[in-house]
Amino acid sequence: MDLISLVVVLIVVGVLLWLVNNYIPMDGRIKQILNIVVIIAVVLWLLSAFGVLGVLPMGLVSVVVSLIVVGLLLWLVNTYIPMESRIKQILNLVVIIAVVLWLLNIFGVMSAIPPVLLSVVVALVVVGILLWVVNSYIPMDARVKQILNIVVIIAVVLWLLSVFGVFSGIPQIYIGKR
Repeated sequence: MDLISLVVVLIVVGVLLWLVNNYIPMDGRIKQILNIVVIIAVVLWLLSAFGVLGVLPMGLVSVVVSLIVVGLLLWLVNTYIPMESRIKQILNLVVIIAVVLWLLNIFGVMSAIPPVLLSVVVALVVVGILLWVVNSYIPMDARVKQILNIVVIIAVVLWLLSVFGVFSGIPQIYIGKR
C-alpha cells in the first residue's frame, strides 16, 4: 500500500470518528470505548501495513494482542460496570492470576515444574485466596476468624508434611493427577 492510500484511509477514519463523536447522540462512555477500539484497530492496521507485524513471531503478536484485549476488558469492567469494589478486587485478582498462569504456560515455565510441586503451589494459592476472601468479606467475630485461620493453617501444614512424606500418619490426599 502506498503512502497516499495510507494518508487517505487515516483521514477518512478520522473524519468518520469525528462525525460519530459530534453528531451521533450516545453516552460519553460508549463514545470513549468506541474511540479506544478504533485507535487500537488503526494502530494494528498501520503496524500490519508497514510490515512490523510480519516481522514479529506470530506467537508473540498473539500474546500481546491477547494481553491488550484482556487489559481493555478489565478496564471496561472496572470503569463502567457498577458493582461493589470488593467484588471488583476479587475479579481483578482472579484475572491477574489466570493471566500469569497462562503466560507461564505459554513460555514453557509450567512444563519445567514437577507436577506434584505445581499442584501443591496451586492448592496453596487457592487456600490462601479463600482464606483471604473469608477474612476480608465474610462478617464474623474476630475470635471465630482467628480459630478458623489456625485450623486451616494446621491442616495445610499437616497436608504439606504428608505430601512430602515427612508425616505419614495422615492418609494421602492427592490434588490433580496421580
